[in-house]
Amino acid sequence: MKFLLSFLFILIFPIFINAQVFNAGVMLGISGSQVEGDGYGGYNKLGFIAGGFANTEFSDKVSTQLEIYYINKGSQKNPRPDKGDVEAFNLNINYIEIPISFRYHYKKFIFEGGLYASKFLSYSMSDQFGERDTGNYPFKSFDFGGFFGINYKINDNFIFNLRSKNSLIPIRDFNNFDQQIGILNKLFNRGWYSLDLNFSVRYQFNKSK
Repeated sequence: MKFLLSFLFILIFPIFINAQVFNAGVMLGISGSQVEGDGYGGYNKLGFIAGGFANTEFSDKVSTQLEIYYINKGSQKNPRPDKGDVEAFNLNINYIEIPISFRYHYKKFIFEGGLYASKFLSYSMSDQFGERDTGNYPFKSFDFGGFFGINYKINDNFIFNLRSKNSLIPIRDFNNFDQQIGILNKLFNRGWYSLDLNFSVRYQFNKSK
């Protein structure tokens, strides 16, 4: 995790130091997430996001942004006793996440792509029998992945963001129970991966010099 944070810091720090103008703001949102490999499909786990960001523009069309926020991810499968299905699963994982994005501006839209590093904070996991622990396969202390998204500027201050994210490394070394999985997981059974869809509202303060 320290290496990943150092890499992001080295990548972004000179940009912000040399920037003549930067913007800062706060963000609040929700996430729908799932875990590839746990055997339960669908973005059924609802979590929330809260944090802040800073960005700087290279030109009228290109900018970069650094964020830091708390995010709740995981996986959820609800029982359906009316259908004879009593199986349940609920996984909550809490992270501090630091994404860096490179962005392209077009009218009121901002298209983005980038990388993120997350620091694991805590988890809870349960099924129809009650609380579960991770046994000999704990969740890793960090997550690292990529994302792409789109922003819509309501005005100079308010921005809507929609983002899709995917782990590039496993969050847990464990048997992959998914029947339909990516080719690399199918070949190597590499563990559990985090996937999430985020929607957030950002408030950007006035530009500073």
